[in-house]
This record gives sequence, C-alpha cells and structure tokens, in this order.
Amino acid sequence: MQDATRTAPAPARRFPSSPVLSEDVVPFSECRGKLAEYLDKTRRTHRPVVVTQNGRPTSVIVNILDWEAIAPAWDAETLEILEDIRVAEEEADRGETISQEEFIQQLRAEGRL
Repeated sequence: MQDATRTAPAPARRFPSSPVLSEDVVPFSECRGKLAEYLDKTRRTHRPVVVTQNGRPTSVIVNILDWEAIAPAWDAETLEILEDIRVAEEEADRGETISQEEFIQQLRAEGRL
C-alpha cells in the first residue's frame, strides 16, 4: 500500500516555499489539536508549518516530498552552522550577549573588519 503523503507529484521547485508568517506559524497547543490539518496543508501548499512553544519557534513540519528535496543540502557545514545557532540561542537565553558596538570593536581588534 502506498503512503498517502507520496501520492502528490513532487513540486517543480528545488526547495519548498517559505512559510507565510500570518498563516504558517502556530503554537504547539493549536497544532496538537489540528495536526491532520497542518499535515494536509504542507502537502497541498508545499509550505512548512513552524510550531512555537512559549512564543518561540521550536519545530517545523515539512511535507516528505519537500524534505527529500532539501535533505541532501544538509551537509556537514550546514549542520555545523545550525549547531552554532543553537549554542548562540542558549547563550542569549542566559544573557551572555554583547552590544553591536562591542561586536564591531572585537572584529576590528582581530583585524576582521
């Protein structure tokens, strides 16, 4: 038996469409109650649904055909960048940040600007 998510033809584009913030960003509590609707929406629109918890984006629901199109692009460098972002978000949550001016001064001091 063929999986229903695979019956639609793959989109002609390489990557899925970008989410529409007013339509595709939903809190977890809403997503939990309407998961089937959001899965169908990603299949029809080829737009990911961003799921938030406590007002912060935490997960993305992507149609499997779109995932298969973008997954090969997730090379080691991309994964390293994502890890850097995760670490930076944790540091920001702990208040370990500097101002833009301080950052520019550091870049100048290191000769990178």
